[in-house]
This record gives sequence, structure tokens and C-alpha cells, in this order.
Amino acid sequence: MMAASNTWVRSPVSQSGANTGKRKVRRVLIVDDHPIVRQGLRRVMENEEDLTVCGEAETARRCADRHQGAQSRRDDRRHQHEAGRRHRARARRARHHPQLPILVLSMHDETIYAERMLSAGANGYIMKQAASEQFLVSLRRVLDGGIYVSEAVGNNMIRSLRPAAPISRPTPSTG
Repeated sequence: MMAASNTWVRSPVSQSGANTGKRKVRRVLIVDDHPIVRQGLRRVMENEEDLTVCGEAETARRCADRHQGAQSRRDDRRHQHEAGRRHRARARRARHHPQLPILVLSMHDETIYAERMLSAGANGYIMKQAASEQFLVSLRRVLDGGIYVSEAVGNNMIRSLRPAAPISRPTPSTG
């Protein structure tokens, strides 16, 4: 069996820094079944003045039960064969809480899973092998209301929108 973890991020904005020119502090809830992953993400965020970890949970269900008001959530997908059921569950959560931005941090190939996760309601997808600085960029972009995917995934998504055959254009006559 293959195990995997995905990160979902939601975050309510604190009022501190509202008129001081500083970024508003956003709360992040980390959900992962691996304590070392939760500790590592907490350490990545602990020196960031605009991000605060408001809690941790081992599963998405415990996350929802304990932290209804958090704006940042990490969700865990344990086995490949459960992916379809979990995608539907994530889509339901996204429909019920569309204002909550979600970032997925995963070990699974982004070229396969990023579009699926975005379709299921996530606002971003980043691979676990990304550098800490890139994780923070993706987290802030999602929390600011944007969408985050790697450049490669973004290019693939754009290419898929183009027509399959090149459009022939008339050439100007030189007469």
C-alpha cells in the first residue's frame, strides 16, 4: 500500500496589523497523520510574523471537530485506492466552506493530482520536495485568495486549453 499526505490550508484573518502597514496575521491549522511532518511545518512558519499555527490534528475529521473557525487546514489521504472517495469528500467540504482557502502539500506527482485537487475545491497544490521558501510563497498566495500550482502544472493546464491542431493563418500576399 502506498501512503500519502495532502495539506489543506484555511485561515481567518486577525485584526492585528490592520492599519500598521504589516501583513495581517493568519491562522493555520496543520493536519497530517505524521507528527514529524506537523512539527516541520510548524517550524517553517514559526518565524513568520504574518502566520501563526493555531493547532494541529491527525485527521481531517478531527480537524473539523476541533477547529471549526480556523482558516487553514491540512488533510491526509492515506491510500491510493481511497482517492476517489476522498476527492468527493473534499469537494463537499469546499462547497460547504467555499470561503476557506485550501493548499494541498503532497508527495504525489503534481502532473497527475494537482488538477484533480483543484477540481475538488483546493486552491493550491505543492509537492513535498519543494523548498520551505516556496511552500511559504504558495501558502501566502492561497491565503491571499489566489491559486497556486507549479510553473510546470500551470503550463500543462494552459496547453490543455489550446486547440489540438495549430490554426493556419493566411499569409499576406507580396504582390
